[in-house]
Amino acid sequence: MRAPGGVAYSPRTKMRRLLCSKVVASKSAVAASMVLASLIVGCGDDDPAVFVEPSIGTPEATVGTLQLGTSLKGSFSLSLHLGSRASGPSDVGVGAFMIQNADQSETFVSPLEVSADRDLPVTVDPDSDQTIVFSFDTAADLLPAEISFALCNMEGVVISGAIQDSLQDGATPVVSAVFKPSGC
Repeated sequence: MRAPGGVAYSPRTKMRRLLCSKVVASKSAVAASMVLASLIVGCGDDDPAVFVEPSIGTPEATVGTLQLGTSLKGSFSLSLHLGSRASGPSDVGVGAFMIQNADQSETFVSPLEVSADRDLPVTVDPDSDQTIVFSFDTAADLLPAEISFALCNMEGVVISGAIQDSLQDGATPVVSAVFKPSGC
């Protein structure tokens, strides 16, 4: 091994230089590993919800066929999730809900008049969840008789609607899973 100026290194210097280069490389590898580990482990929060994420759960409806029309009674829950990375709390209001066929190409009841188990809007804090239970009953204002046929002869229906999240502009749509009304 020769020095940059053409001077030959002694065997002892060669060994020292070789060992030092290995130690430096080893320290660099350890440092890089530590940085990588801190990026992987140190980010503990991987919840991407910076806006409220809504979901509709436990949808149920009972269809009643009466002489003067169709009654529809049921309930569903609206879950609201906001991740810890959100810029602050959100005030969440709801828009109109409706009952549609499974692929949302036909609307059977719109608007679906609902009542909530709490006052709206609700505040959702970062890294938290809120659940609102809604119920509906059209007995006082019967639906047309053909709605019973439509609701009972589909592969299923969904409840759809929208929320208004104060952290973002515009409405956020929400749709339940497909379910079959009872009473058919």
